Amino acid sequence: MNSELIVKYIVGEADQQERSVVERWIAEDTNNKQEFEKMKKIWDMGEWTEQVPDVDIDDAWSNFLRMRDGRKKHISWNRWAIAAALLVFCALGFWAMEASLGDRKTFRTETQVQYATLPDGSTVHLNTHAEMHYGKGWLDKYRHVQLHKGEVFFDVKKDPKHPFVIQAGKSEITVLGTSFHVRREGVLTEVIVASGSVKVARGQQQVVLKPNQMVLLADTSTAEIRIDTVPDQLYRYYVRQEFIFENTELQRVFEVLGKAYGKQFVIDNPKTRELPYTATFEQQSLQEILEAILKTFDLKIVKKDNVYHIN
Repeated sequence: MNSELIVKYIVGEADQQERSVVERWIAEDTNNKQEFEKMKKIWDMGEWTEQVPDVDIDDAWSNFLRMRDGRKKHISWNRWAIAAALLVFCALGFWAMEASLGDRKTFRTETQVQYATLPDGSTVHLNTHAEMHYGKGWLDKYRHVQLHKGEVFFDVKKDPKHPFVIQAGKSEITVLGTSFHVRREGVLTEVIVASGSVKVARGQQQVVLKPNQMVLLADTSTAEIRIDTVPDQLYRYYVRQEFIFENTELQRVFEVLGKAYGKQFVIDNPKTRELPYTATFEQQSLQEILEAILKTFDLKIVKKDNVYHIN
């Protein structure tokens, strides 16, 4: 989007067609909206929170003075052109402040679980194959997280003045200080609350989740958001690296193990799927866990085309 056109819109100099172009651009993407709001802050407050190219500020100011002097002799600038020049200069001046005082960090995991402390003091556990970005600008009101994929367990440090906001697809999660799990997979976003309360919004709908409540949202759905009760605590297996099965049906047991270790398990006998299993595993290998389960129920496992069949 042309920055001069955005400035014209901000100062009220854009015609109807130009206003429509800018408004469509803002509505297309959350990032566009955030960029527009930040540019408007420059006009209203002098804030700039996006990175800008490496530019010599002294040279930029000299160019600005030359353009100003040239205006007196040759050019009659209109208001929006002057505003655009000032906007660029303010951006250059405030970028250094943002770079030194803003907090931004990207996290990516491959085959290992990662524990990390965010710049605001909150902590996160990232399961394997997760990716997220944390950012808080110099004057930002919110602490922002963009969850691109994977599972993350958040333990958010309480800060009423700066709510913690997570964007996952078309779902937005807002908290002040609490602990909860978020999973982003394809177009689906799953939110499970461990403590405190969490507000979850999608479009015009929003709900507040309490401990042991969950929602599963699809970006493509317009159905009413439904709150469910968490069936067990196995969603947190990657936080403490332990599996606690309490009268858990074998179907669910192997579902969780398959997810944790990247395997596909199939229980061929329907009655076997319903058998309850109780055990706790801490730091054991998948082979050790499988041997214990199979021995308990006198079962066997056979691998066929990367699928493990249990009978």
